[in-house]
Amino acid sequence: MVNYKMSEISSENISSDVPEELKSRRIQIFFTVWVTYMIYYIGRSNISVAKPFMMEEYGISTTIFGSIGSAFFYAYAFGQFFNGFLGDKLGARRMVSLGLVVSSIFNILIGGFGQNVWLFGIFWGLNGFFQAMGWAPSVKTIANWFPPKERGKWSSRLGTSYMIGGSLAWVIAILISNTFGLSWRFVFIIPAILMAIIGVFNYINVRNAPEEAGFSTIEEESEGNVKKGESKTDEYLGFKYTLKAIFTNKTILFAAFGLFCLNMVRYGITEWLPTLIAFESTDQLTIWKIVAFPVGGAIGALTCAKISDKYLKQRRMPIISVLFGLLALSLFIYSKIPQVNLIIGVPLLTIIGFLTFGPHALLVSTIPMEFGTRKAASSATGFIDGWGYVGAAISTQIVGIILESEGGLQTAYLFWIIAALAACVILMFNWKSVPKKKEFL
Repeated sequence: MVNYKMSEISSENISSDVPEELKSRRIQIFFTVWVTYMIYYIGRSNISVAKPFMMEEYGISTTIFGSIGSAFFYAYAFGQFFNGFLGDKLGARRMVSLGLVVSSIFNILIGGFGQNVWLFGIFWGLNGFFQAMGWAPSVKTIANWFPPKERGKWSSRLGTSYMIGGSLAWVIAILISNTFGLSWRFVFIIPAILMAIIGVFNYINVRNAPEEAGFSTIEEESEGNVKKGESKTDEYLGFKYTLKAIFTNKTILFAAFGLFCLNMVRYGITEWLPTLIAFESTDQLTIWKIVAFPVGGAIGALTCAKISDKYLKQRRMPIISVLFGLLALSLFIYSKIPQVNLIIGVPLLTIIGFLTFGPHALLVSTIPMEFGTRKAASSATGFIDGWGYVGAAISTQIVGIILESEGGLQTAYLFWIIAALAACVILMFNWKSVPKKKEFL
């Protein structure tokens, strides 16, 4: 093993004389990873649209549906912890493709047997575990292929995949159920077919790291050694190395807490928003409200990474903390306006999306790449995202109970506001953190 000391390597020294073939391959890898993870979401966010139809047809209460949603998130959280470490060992190519194909199978099973609440709960929970094979290994792939000085830019672009994916899932599901008048079962079956196709597409096109395609490693490129040669395997440094990379880095621990709180808000909204709006048609207002949230998020992800790169010298926590505070304020205002207010509601929902996904992309994509390095990026991502989905599971279940209580929707908003404020305050204690020089980039 060749050691590259960060004291001898600066991210600014990455050779600008990169062969066109390598530049082209990086774009192709990014595009494939982006599309693949976007498609993951049509097999998980589809439930938000199917939910009201299933509740009406089978008399399922919000409390029971909250428990089913929590089963998905607890399985997803466990899957993130487990698959994050496995992603560093096995690489993204196999794991991401396998997860997408198996998730498509469970979506088909739900479409066929979802009328049985117990089977639906079991299938949806298992779907959560295999969905967790997607994100952490995808982050590692981008960390392997792109040098440190470009990771803020490309990690934020990667983050738009799940934001657009969530929006696409809702639009597809509404077209299936409302426009074409098909049963809610096809909200699961039709996306599953597309998922299986893209899973195969990913396996054919992705390579885990440049060295597996015959290019120089990021460390070699930093020394000006850019060449094309024989393919070799991306070296795995062991479980002990990745474990140490996580638990000796306080920024990763702070990020995990931040995402725990943020996902309480994010999934409280995305899991229940279509039901809270109680859409019954594909009118203009409904379409704009369900698209406004993730589109605002995509803008937030791209903007926040750029600001922290340009003005904060890669310090991520200041902008994350400030946006959490603004998110709490925006949720308070949104809770006080009519839910179908087109003039105020749609722009404000776009702002909430901006304030939710701006910090989210930094927490689950940029920070694990920078603080875990490319060698532990999947493990760091899985750890942070795992805690985020514990928060999502708790929120989904609690909000389901709250909506049946006397406080109802206003109490749910208060719950989300408190979660955002808690993250805002706690992350201030990690305000000055920047990536330290390490052996690997």
